[in-house]
Amino acid sequence: MIGNNVSIKKEKMTHRPKIGHESFFKNTIWQYGLQILKYLFPLVLIPYLTRVLGTGTYAVYAYVYSFMGVMQTIADFGFTLSGTKKVVEHKDNNQELSGLVGDITAARLMLLGALLVITLVISAFIPIMSENVPYVLLALVAVGLRALLPDFIFQGYEQMGPLTTRYFASKGSQVLLTLLFVRGPDDLLFVALADIVGSSIGLVWSFAAAKRMFGVGISAPKLHQSFLELKDSAIYCVSEVSSSLFSGFTTIIIGLALTDRTDIAFWSLTLTTVNAVQALYAPIVNSLYPHMLNNGDFGFAKRLALLAAPILTIGTAAYCLLAEPIMLILGGNDYLGAAHVMRMISPVLPISFYAVFIGWPILGAMGYVKGLTITTVIAGVFNVVSLLVLYASGLATLDSICVVRWLVEAVMLAARSVLLLLVARNDDTICRRRAT
Repeated sequence: MIGNNVSIKKEKMTHRPKIGHESFFKNTIWQYGLQILKYLFPLVLIPYLTRVLGTGTYAVYAYVYSFMGVMQTIADFGFTLSGTKKVVEHKDNNQELSGLVGDITAARLMLLGALLVITLVISAFIPIMSENVPYVLLALVAVGLRALLPDFIFQGYEQMGPLTTRYFASKGSQVLLTLLFVRGPDDLLFVALADIVGSSIGLVWSFAAAKRMFGVGISAPKLHQSFLELKDSAIYCVSEVSSSLFSGFTTIIIGLALTDRTDIAFWSLTLTTVNAVQALYAPIVNSLYPHMLNNGDFGFAKRLALLAAPILTIGTAAYCLLAEPIMLILGGNDYLGAAHVMRMISPVLPISFYAVFIGWPILGAMGYVKGLTITTVIAGVFNVVSLLVLYASGLATLDSICVVRWLVEAVMLAARSVLLLLVARNDDTICRRRAT
């Protein structure tokens, strides 16, 4: 049964007409442009807010912002991945795609309704949120607007440029409005309102671009089809949310196990550097996933993986050698001790690249979504068990937590590599049987 499924999926990929790889490289450049903007705008916004809001009000902003990050992940519900796949399958049928947009939009609205209830319930138990309910609700509105973005259309057509220009227009508007209207702690609501205006611009921009470029609009949704879209995307969501939840568990254990606040500060700043490096992987992964869905040339993906090896080796070596200057720039003399932590966690950089590379761009594009999700859960369970053992045995230190951090990525990479090898082996066996 597994062999038959592999054969069917592989045949679909094999019979897909091969197209050039120019779109991948073009989209990767656009995605790196987007990544640069995601670095630049916070460099303007965050320092300004820390100064004008004051520590007390900024704490409200930062806490709600963190909470809304989780809500944003749930609100997306994997539609960007599942929707991209369906756009690739129906890209020659504008009427079908317009219906898909309507169904997914309705499904997202239902999901946002549930998230509103969840947010109100959680807010009742958390003082910093219950004391600022109007701000929390406005922040959730901004989340909802971003959740409705039809990014899957542009990914399915492999046209990432509008996503970068849209982000520049929407985020730029938000930053500009914040600088104009937020003058002190009493202006916290204007922070959320600026976010809502910017997100609204992005939403209108996206639907207008989809209509202009591809002739895809939004049709009246069919309720039963919207529920089916929720069901289809659930497995994608589980994979995405699981990773966030397991990372959150690491944060909890660190807060319990590390009593020295200096160690916690070292870990936090080190993780910031790791996240900054891993953010550089996103443009490649985000561009490669739709490219593989459209193209199916996995030989190209293999060449990219081999090309990345020396770059990752040099980059990781530089990360270790420059650890002290990096910490001196980011935190000053008090954080030079974190350079050791950077070196301890450095193996995570090359390992995590190949773990995500084999993930959605390869296994996801081949249709092995459930298997891919299982590998995420396996790594997450390993993470939880390892940290609990360290905590219970009193062996939880910065060094041991760093080792667990990259071992988790190694387990995920190993699990996904095994799955890929099984897929390839089963397919080769079927091909030999057919030949005989």
